[in-house]
Amino acid sequence: MQKSKISPLSLLAFIAAVVLMAGIGWYLSGPSSPSVPAVVAPKVPAPVASKDTPAPTKRPTIAPVADGAGTPPAVPMVAQPDATPNADQAAREAADQKIGLILAQTNGVEATRDKLLLLFPGLNNYEKIAAAPHLVNLVMDPELPRLLPFLKNPTTPVEAMETIFNDMLNRPPQVGWPVLIDVASNPRHPFSERAKELLTTIVGEDYGTDVLAWRQGMIKQLNQQGIFLDAAGNVVPEPDAPTATPAGQ
Repeated sequence: MQKSKISPLSLLAFIAAVVLMAGIGWYLSGPSSPSVPAVVAPKVPAPVASKDTPAPTKRPTIAPVADGAGTPPAVPMVAQPDATPNADQAAREAADQKIGLILAQTNGVEATRDKLLLLFPGLNNYEKIAAAPHLVNLVMDPELPRLLPFLKNPTTPVEAMETIFNDMLNRPPQVGWPVLIDVASNPRHPFSERAKELLTTIVGEDYGTDVLAWRQGMIKQLNQQGIFLDAAGNVVPEPDAPTATPAGQ
């Protein structure tokens, strides 16, 4: 009986198949690839400051700029006095000199008073302001009606008006209070509200522009102070109290 022979090529093919099958099996069932451990950076100890080591310099903190401001706020400057007087101060000084010259060139209280009253309407505003304090000192109660038109004239500067208005508070009440009523009854007067406040304190009630009510309240207060006025506003002696008529007469 003759034995069959295996050819070399068949043998090589068989070996290659076995090797291939073994590789596939190892790939499918083999262990997973090992994980690589994370690398941890070594801790560096903080440097210890020595006495010879200078301390670190801190940067200054810059405050945030407010919205809408392109630049930080400017440092306020201290106002320096002017080297020369401004126009307003120069005009006031010139007015004081002019009124002072008028007073120096006029002899006597009455003559000075009459001259200032005569010149007042033609003075400029600064000169009226300078003349007003002298007028209120020179004009006595009997001549007050000559001064009051300047208080009521809208062309009089407010500073001069205020000087005359305040002088009414220094006059006797029967003289000054009626002027306050005239001012309070004119809503367009610069001191109307102030006059109302003063009169309200005097009579105890605000009557607005009611002149009659103000006068009645004023007369009541004057009577309580022992001051009695006639229909023309002149002070009169206290009227005698009415006496009772005996019955049967």
